[in-house]
Amino acid sequence: MNSPSRSCRLFRAQRSLHDLLGGGTVADVVLWRKEEVAGGLLAAVVASWALFYCVPGYTLLSFVSQVLMILLTVLFVWAKAAQLLNRAPPPVPLMKVSDKTMSEAAEIVGNFVNKVLQDFGNIALGKDSSLFYKVALVLLLTSIVGRLTDLITLVYTSAVIALTIPALLEKSDEHIARFLVIASAYVQECGRACEENKCKITKRISEKKKC
Repeated sequence: MNSPSRSCRLFRAQRSLHDLLGGGTVADVVLWRKEEVAGGLLAAVVASWALFYCVPGYTLLSFVSQVLMILLTVLFVWAKAAQLLNRAPPPVPLMKVSDKTMSEAAEIVGNFVNKVLQDFGNIALGKDSSLFYKVALVLLLTSIVGRLTDLITLVYTSAVIALTIPALLEKSDEHIARFLVIASAYVQECGRACEENKCKITKRISEKKKC
């Protein structure tokens, strides 16, 4: 695996792809720095998609409900049996969200919502034309994709792409950049050849008109 400090040649950036993705745990998982976590997520996504689309009548809600029902039943029977046999109860951890975590999550959500509302106001009042074109393009693409597939398949596909494409780009960064340079030079050469042929044809037409 390439070093995180290597610059990303594909996007002509001085920073690495790891830094462009924000660094931290998410970038580590997306770029397979943590192979066990990334592999587990990819396997879970593929398995869940196959389960919900290959097994008729099986949905995410029914799956989650059945898993929770089985889990709670096992823990309940275990706890009752432990009381009767004077054994240790099931090792259930204390599940509690701290006030600090809730405050931080509420602050993040609030800042995001305020940013969206501010951008919406700027677009509605005609203050940011570039943002309007970007949002319109995103909504248009979303509409086109929404006609081709459903939301669940789109989420699964996006998850698979996020867990595969960035890692492949980082691994093959130099080869892809070299191919793009060659392709760009070829396109430019074809453009010059077309211009030359156009000039020759125009010159011949003008000469025939003079004759």
